[in-house]
Amino acid sequence: MGLPFLGIRFKLSFVTFLLVTAVIAVSSVAVMGIMDRFLLGELVKRGTSLSRGAANTAAFGLLAHDRLVVDNLVAKLKERQPDVLYVAAVDHDGIITAHSDLRKNGGRYEQKTPARVISRDVDGTMVAVSSRGGRDVYEFSTPIRFATRKIGSLHLAIDGVTLVDARGDARRMVALASGLILVIAVLASYYLAGFFTAPIKKLQEGVSQLQSGKYQGALTVKLHDELGELTDNFNQMAQVIVQQQDKLEEYAHGLEESYLATVKILATSIDARDDYTLRHSTRVAALSVMLGQQLGLHTEELRDLEVAALVHDLGKIRIPDKVLKKAAPLNEEELEMVRLHTRHGAEILSHSRALQRFVPAVLYHHEWYDGQGYPEGLKGAEIPLFAKIIAIADAYDAMTTSRPYRSGLPAAIAINEITRYSGSQFEPELVDLFVKSLGQPNHAIPQLMLRLSA
Repeated sequence: MGLPFLGIRFKLSFVTFLLVTAVIAVSSVAVMGIMDRFLLGELVKRGTSLSRGAANTAAFGLLAHDRLVVDNLVAKLKERQPDVLYVAAVDHDGIITAHSDLRKNGGRYEQKTPARVISRDVDGTMVAVSSRGGRDVYEFSTPIRFATRKIGSLHLAIDGVTLVDARGDARRMVALASGLILVIAVLASYYLAGFFTAPIKKLQEGVSQLQSGKYQGALTVKLHDELGELTDNFNQMAQVIVQQQDKLEEYAHGLEESYLATVKILATSIDARDDYTLRHSTRVAALSVMLGQQLGLHTEELRDLEVAALVHDLGKIRIPDKVLKKAAPLNEEELEMVRLHTRHGAEILSHSRALQRFVPAVLYHHEWYDGQGYPEGLKGAEIPLFAKIIAIADAYDAMTTSRPYRSGLPAAIAINEITRYSGSQFEPELVDLFVKSLGQPNHAIPQLMLRLSA
């Protein structure tokens, strides 16, 4: 299994997270900008409304020269609006008729130059913002009119902290909503990504099953889109592959049966040329497999060892009958002719690609552990393992089989002879295992001989 953060589902979720984050970030900036302008507009509307209402009421007090009415108006307005910093009613001469700070009553109103004018209405109300003590102050100036005549002006200032607090609350709400939307979007994208990647994961599992030879049947198709069509096509392809695999396995099994039958026929044909060596290759194969089992060879290795032993004397098919069946000891020329059977056997096997892997065992099964054998004088580790095993089995069967010019030796004497040549003709470790195998009460030779002769 791959790492989870490298899967398609994670990648889709991550890409969605980035896209949603970007959209939310841009949207939040836009929303906050709109919110700021809205809150500022609301503050301006409120301040303008307060200023105009107070100006209309103050007009009657100024005309009647009733300071008590104007003072009461200014005091009540300041009292009821906590964020109002000051309220001042000024007559047409610029004298403060009423001020929320009573100490300034009767003085001249000094209009400070605002930092920035926000708006100016047709009725003359002006809204400006200036900085005082490190914070913004929004100042509203509205003319006091009676009929069409201007008889003074009303000035009102609102602390900008109110707007700052409102903006802060709005930003926190936007941030909270954005975070909630982002979490929901990520969870939803992860779920949806799983919905889309589930068929892909099933396809991957199906491919792995096909590769491992453990295909468990068609995948369930629930979607009716491109993924569903792909899954359906995979099921059809997998069915064809499984059918082809079954046919190939059946064909391979048939070839293997034919191949083994051919090998057995070859071995039987060679042995049948001499009544005294009949079934010699079969017995050598059984002894070789027995020794291979003691070595702990795997099933496939034992099978190859068995076939190699069956064809180890294949080259004798080129030896004339007068030499092969001669009852008397062979002369030097005849011995040399017999020694060539290893090369002849290797040459015959080399023509078949399926049999080429048995060439080393056939070619070198008469090599000696000390290098005194033939055809190339190999020694020790240079000699292939199968050749070493067949050499011991071949020698044991040859000694225990009767010939026209001698009787077969008892098993005990043959074992002593093999032991005596341990380290010279045969590998010592293999000799020890071979003797140990023959010494067991129920060794595997009879069972293997029955299997091979079937």
